[in-house]
Amino acid sequence: MTPMDVVELLKPGALFRARGRDYRLERKEGELLFARTVDSEEEALFYLPLEGSSLKLTTLGYPPESPGDPALHDLLLRALTLSALHADAPFLALQRSRVVPANYQLVPLLMALRQPRVRLLIADDVGLGKTIEAGLITKELLVRGKARRVLVLAPAHLLAQWQEALRRFFHLDFVVLSGSNLKRLARTLPPGANPWTMHDLVIASIDYAKQDGVRPQVLFQDWDLVLVDEAHMAARPPTEKGSQMERFRLVRELARRVPHLLLATATPHNGYTESFYSLLEHLDLAGLGLFKNGTLDREAAKKHVVQRRRRDVEDWFRREGKRSPFPEREAKEVAVEPSRAEVELFEAVRRYQAEVFDPDPAKVPQLGRWLALHLMRRATSSPKALEKSLKRRKTALETLVAGPSQATQEGPAALFDTAPERLLPEEADASLELSLADQARAQAEKAYLEVLLQHLKRSRRDSKLEALIELLKDPLRLGQGRVLVFTRYKDTLEHLLQSLPLALSQPVFGVHGEMSEREREEVLLAFSQQKQAVLVATDVFSEGLNLQHYAARLVHYDLPWNPNRLEQRNGRIDRFGQPEPTVRLRTLYYQRSFDVAVFKLLLEKAERIRQELGVVPAFFGDKGYLRQNLEALWVQDWRGERLGQASLFQQVEAEEASMAQRVVQEGFYGHSEFSLPDVERRLQEAVDRIGGHQSLESFVLDGLRYLGWQIQGEGPYTARQGVGETIPGLESTFGPFSFDPEAPLGVEVLDLAHPVVEHLVAHLRFRAYRDLDGARTAFLTVAAATPPVALYHYRARFLGPQGEAMEHQFRQARRLLDAQELSQQEAEDLWNRREKTAPLLSTDQMRVLTRMALQAPLEAMGEKGALEALKKLRQERETLRSDLVRAYGTLPEAFHELDKLEFLGQELLAVTVLVGRIR
Repeated sequence: MTPMDVVELLKPGALFRARGRDYRLERKEGELLFARTVDSEEEALFYLPLEGSSLKLTTLGYPPESPGDPALHDLLLRALTLSALHADAPFLALQRSRVVPANYQLVPLLMALRQPRVRLLIADDVGLGKTIEAGLITKELLVRGKARRVLVLAPAHLLAQWQEALRRFFHLDFVVLSGSNLKRLARTLPPGANPWTMHDLVIASIDYAKQDGVRPQVLFQDWDLVLVDEAHMAARPPTEKGSQMERFRLVRELARRVPHLLLATATPHNGYTESFYSLLEHLDLAGLGLFKNGTLDREAAKKHVVQRRRRDVEDWFRREGKRSPFPEREAKEVAVEPSRAEVELFEAVRRYQAEVFDPDPAKVPQLGRWLALHLMRRATSSPKALEKSLKRRKTALETLVAGPSQATQEGPAALFDTAPERLLPEEADASLELSLADQARAQAEKAYLEVLLQHLKRSRRDSKLEALIELLKDPLRLGQGRVLVFTRYKDTLEHLLQSLPLALSQPVFGVHGEMSEREREEVLLAFSQQKQAVLVATDVFSEGLNLQHYAARLVHYDLPWNPNRLEQRNGRIDRFGQPEPTVRLRTLYYQRSFDVAVFKLLLEKAERIRQELGVVPAFFGDKGYLRQNLEALWVQDWRGERLGQASLFQQVEAEEASMAQRVVQEGFYGHSEFSLPDVERRLQEAVDRIGGHQSLESFVLDGLRYLGWQIQGEGPYTARQGVGETIPGLESTFGPFSFDPEAPLGVEVLDLAHPVVEHLVAHLRFRAYRDLDGARTAFLTVAAATPPVALYHYRARFLGPQGEAMEHQFRQARRLLDAQELSQQEAEDLWNRREKTAPLLSTDQMRVLTRMALQAPLEAMGEKGALEALKKLRQERETLRSDLVRAYGTLPEAFHELDKLEFLGQELLAVTVLVGRIR
C-alpha cells in the first residue's frame, strides 16, 4: 500500500502508527491531521507533506496471551467506558460537565440535537438558567465534533462571568479578547500573529467586536458557533444609526457565515414587532424558511425558539404531579418615615432645579432635570452619597470657573459623579452642555450647593439605615441566615460597611465594581461560610451572577428606578436551584420623597403587569421610556401620598398594558417541543450511561488507591501522593474534593471532564497498554457457579453524514468449554456481577483458558456486534427523520442523509476470562 493510499484511507476514527506510537484520527483539515494517542488520549498534529509517507494504518491487535493485573484490567475497562464518545448516548455534554440541569433545561439541548445546523433563540425568563442551557448546547457540539471554533459575544460587564461559568460548569477554557487583554496576549504571540486566529474558544464584548478596526478581524474567522448573550441588544433598532444598529449589522453578518447560532436573552420583545422579528431573521439566514412572503410562519419558528416564563415551567411540573423547582417569593415593601430634617433636605434638593436653572420646568434644559433627579437619587440613597455628589459637583464648578478647558476634560462622569460605577443609559448619553455653562450661573449653583451641604449637616439622623438595622435584627420580619443587601452606589456601600458592624453581631462583607474577580470570589466564599452574615453589593452583582446558593434573603436598600433592574436583582436568589423553600425580598423606600412617586407609578405598575402576564416587558427598562416617565413624575406633586393627573397616568398605563399583551401574544411563551416524561427519559438514559456520580467516585478512588495514593476523608476527600506513583498533570496533594454536584461551596466537584479525572484516565490507560503490564487480558471471578466464560470488549466506529466520528462499545460473550455464544444482555449481566479478584487457578490453567479464548472467531464476533449496533443507530435516526418531516413539513436539505452512517470497523479492546467463584 502506497503512502497516498494510506492517506486516502485515513478517516475520522481510523488507527495509524507514527512516531513509534499508535494514534486515532480525530479529524482531517486539508493537509493537517488532528489525532490522539491510543494509550493516553494525548493530542497530536501531523503535517502530511512532511510525515505522510511515514504513517501506517494499524489496529490494536489481539490482547496478549499472558494475563495481566486484574485490578488494572478492571480500571482500564472502566476508564475506556467513561471516556468513550458513545454514538447512541443521548447527551455527551451532560457526561462531560459539572452541571446537573433540571429536566426543563434540557429542552433547548433536545431541540438542538434535532438540527444539523443549530439555530436557536433561547428566551427563557430571568432565573431559569439560560447560561446553563446555552452552555450544554455548546459543549455538546464541541464533544460531538460538530463545532471547534466558538465565539461568545456579550456585554462587557458579563465577559468574566461567562468565562467563569463555561470553565466551572463545562471545563471550557475560553479566552477573553478585549482591548486591554489583547495588549497582554500580543506579548505571548509570534510577531504579526492574529489573536483572533490563534484561539478557538473566544469571548468578546459585542461593543468591542463591532468597532471599525476590530469588526473585519472578527468576520474573517471561520467560526463554527456564535453565541450572542443579551441578544436583544442586536435587534434591528428603529433608526439606521447608533450603537445598536452597529451591533445588529455585526450579528447579521455573522449569522450569514456560521452554521450554528445561539441567541440568548430574557427580553427578546421590546414591544415593537419588527425589532422582535429581526432576531428570528438572524436565525433564518440559514434557510430555515421561518418567513414566507414577509410573514412569520409560527409553526416553523416554534422549532427554533424556546421561551418560557417561570409560570410556564411551574405549570409544566404541576401537570405532571411534580413539585416546582422554584422557591416561593415573599416580597414586601418597607416604607421609611423620614425625620423632619430629612424632609427639609429632600425639599431643598427638589428646589435645586428651580433655584439654579428656572422655576418653569418647561424652560429647564433636559440635562438640568437629570442633574436634579440624580441628586435626589443620591439623597434618598444615603447622606454620604449625597455629600460626595455635592462636593464633587462643587469641585467641578470651581474648575469650570478657573478655566473651561479643564472642565471639558471631566465629561459626564464628573457631572454625575458615578465613576467608576456604570452610568445609567440616560446618564451615559448626557452631553457636556451643562458643564460648559456660563460662569455667572456656575457661581449661583456653587452658592446653592453650599445651602444643600448646610441642610445635610443639620440632618443627623439616617432613618433608612435605622430601618435596615431593625429589619436585620428582627428574625420574624426577615428570617435568619445570610442576607444580600443591594445599593446602587459605592459611596452608600462604604457607608453601610462602616455603620452596620457597629450595630450588628454578625459579619458584614462588601463587593463592588472596582474589585477584581478574584477579590469578589474570596469575599463570596467567606460570606458563604457564615451561618448569619450580611453582604452589601452594588449593581455589579445584579446581572449574570447566580447567588441562590449564597442567600435566600435580599434587601433593596436603594429603590431601583428601573423595573427591570429590580427584577434582575431579585433573580439573583429567586431562581432555579435555590435550596430554601422561600425567598424573602424587602424593598426600602422613603415616604414623602420622590421614591414614593417612582414606587407607586412605575414599579407597582410593572409588578401588576408581571402578576397578570408573568413577565415584565423589556420596554420598562428602555432608556427612552424611563426618561419620559421619570420626567413626567418629576413635575408632579410627589411630596405627599397623592399624585396629580392620576387619569393621565391611568391612560398611559392602559396603553402600556396593551403593549405588554402584544409582547406575550407575539412571543412563544409556554411552547415546548417535548413533554416532561420525554425529557426525563432522555435525562435518565444519560445518567445510566455512566452510572451517575457514584460510578465516577468509585473509579477515581479505586484508581488513586491502586497507584498508591492516600485518600483521607469520607466525602469531601483529600488525596496525597505520599509514596504512591506520580500521575502526570496532578499535584502531589489536592482537595477537598467531592463527586456530589450539590457539594458545599469551597469543595471542588469532580466530574468526567474535570482535569483530575482526565489525567487519571490517561495515566491508567498508559499503564494498561504498556507491554510491561499487559492488562488487556485478565482473569476475574464472578459471583456465580458458572463454567469459564470469555468476555470480549469491543469498540465499533462509525462515520456520520457530516464527517463526525462516533463510537459504540459493546461486549460479546462465549462459554469456553462448549464454545456457546451468549447474548449481549447475558454478557452485560456477567460483567456487572464480576469481582475484582483473580480466581484460584494455576499458571498452566490460565494459559490454556486464554488460548481457548483467543482462538474464537474474534473478527466475526466483533463485526456481528458492530453491525447490530449500526442497525440500531440507523433505526433511531430514521425515526428522527420521520419526526422532523412531521415538524418541518418539507425536510431541510441538511436532514436528507441523517441515517447515512458509514461503518469504519471495530477494535477488540480487551478480553476478560470470568471464572465462577469456588465456594
